Amino acid sequence: MNIDLLNIATQNWETFVGSLSDEEMKVLSELTEPIASINLHYFAAIKDTKRFDQTINTLSKNFLYDVEIIPTVYKFYIERDLHELAFDYIEKAKKHLSELSITIPTNIQNIINNSVSTKLLENLKRSLESVRAIKAKDLPLITPDKVNDKRNLSEFILCEVVQASKVLIEKIHGIKKNPDEDRYNDLLLATLRLRFQIWDWSIHDQARKGASPTGKNAGETDITIESGNITIALFEALILTGKDKNKTEAHVLKSLGYTKNLDRYYMIIYFKGKPTAFETIWNSYKKDFAASSFPKKFTLDTTKNYEDLSSKFDDINHLRIAKTTHGTNVEMFHIMIDLSEENTQKTASKKNSKKRGRTKW
Repeated sequence: MNIDLLNIATQNWETFVGSLSDEEMKVLSELTEPIASINLHYFAAIKDTKRFDQTINTLSKNFLYDVEIIPTVYKFYIERDLHELAFDYIEKAKKHLSELSITIPTNIQNIINNSVSTKLLENLKRSLESVRAIKAKDLPLITPDKVNDKRNLSEFILCEVVQASKVLIEKIHGIKKNPDEDRYNDLLLATLRLRFQIWDWSIHDQARKGASPTGKNAGETDITIESGNITIALFEALILTGKDKNKTEAHVLKSLGYTKNLDRYYMIIYFKGKPTAFETIWNSYKKDFAASSFPKKFTLDTTKNYEDLSSKFDDINHLRIAKTTHGTNVEMFHIMIDLSEENTQKTASKKNSKKRGRTKW
């Protein structure tokens, strides 16, 4: 772009405007936004950040997200290393065009497709890390409304308790009523819902949505995690008290049968056998899983076999964690949870010992 010619054109325009009469200026004032939008191209070209930002703040959505100006604004933000601002801008532009049913041009669609850059992710990570340094009283001020809309710290904490109690009330009847996987699933999912909501993810119990092909209860069907309207993961849970190849294979094949286009699946195995058999049943489960009749698309990659992930986590004596790879790099994670009576009693005893000396409720 020829900056000299732009400067000349701008000077000519300013000279022209200065020569207008008061009546002519009134007419020109009706064109304030179109002129400001054109000026953005000039300010970006000459790197005049001050006037660029001042002008941006005067535009209505129709001009701010006009298809002719979107690439210029996005590119100038990126040049200034304002990656988060650029991402926020292009997301709002996409939403605005969608609301007006305007077909998104190819060049803008390419920007949208490539907007999640490495630099953006690095900046977002730093932002999240810095949140931990914020004082407790200020944390409610940066929390999204959809997660917790209370801005006073006391009410913020109260809101968290209220949200947790809603989940408790929702699930407690099922926990009391169902003797099978349901009661464990309900507790696990109640916890996950509270952890995932800040990312705007949701958890769906397919059986209770009427999607179970067998008509069995929720503990015997799949659970999905969704981001927006896109399913990003699937959970399948089962209880094992001992070696049970038929049960293991049935759950494995059922989970793969519900949603066939995912990149990740999670098998949750609740161990309810004898405490001393935990390791033995974990090994027998892995053998039974590997011997399952996988669909062609999900053939087990025997060259990778099981990848033990336990070392990636701390304080997990009650868990066994591994990963298998299937087909064209589909991942399946296996988490066996020790719910044997002896282990749960030990866990409860350990927690109670930590509470000694604390104020009682």
